[in-house]
Amino acid sequence: MLTEDTLQKHIFETYFCLRLGMAVIALAFPILLWGYGCFHGIGLQNSMSAYYWASAPGSTDSPVRVWFIGVLFAIGAFLYLYKGFSAQENIALNLAAIFAIGVAYFPMEWNCGGNCQSFSAHGTSAILFFLCLAYVAWFRAGDTLDNHKSQEYKETYRKLYRFTALLMVASPVTAAVLLLVLQLERNKYVFVLEAIAIWAFALYWAIKTTEMRKSNLEFAPARPTE
Repeated sequence: MLTEDTLQKHIFETYFCLRLGMAVIALAFPILLWGYGCFHGIGLQNSMSAYYWASAPGSTDSPVRVWFIGVLFAIGAFLYLYKGFSAQENIALNLAAIFAIGVAYFPMEWNCGGNCQSFSAHGTSAILFFLCLAYVAWFRAGDTLDNHKSQEYKETYRKLYRFTALLMVASPVTAAVLLLVLQLERNKYVFVLEAIAIWAFALYWAIKTTEMRKSNLEFAPARPTE
């Protein structure tokens, strides 16, 4: 028989499974692009975005494109449907969702040689995507920490959240500086830096999920107060 407590536990478990799923998708994203590309004879590309265009030997079509677009749309859908703990967090996550879809919808320039533009809708969407996520990790991650009694516990999580926020900003910004300011040719380091930023987001999402599981929120009554 379905009881109120059973239903409440089911809701919480579903919620945390969805959060964990988001972290797993983000963690697997760079690995999926590289691994599926290798399976089709495509070497490691100079950036994650290059997999939109990269074709298998003897073909003009990109077998990885569908995964690149699909994962970004999945991440965008997750972020938009997820409701933040504050209006500010919710807005930032909704914007991050839009920018994630923008990265997929506006592909990077390809085979443009010396005519490549310094700024594009694709690159701008990518930078804004990470900035929105970094904002959430730095400024909004503490919204649930008041449920913990230990001050040391709170500070540990704050440091972890700020570390992931710095990675989410530093990695794509470093790639942009190397490309636009130092004008270095695009190389494998861009893929690595983008992967680090994505993994930083996955790490933040996983740590946040763990923190919430350990907080008093997990089994708080889900009933309206009278």
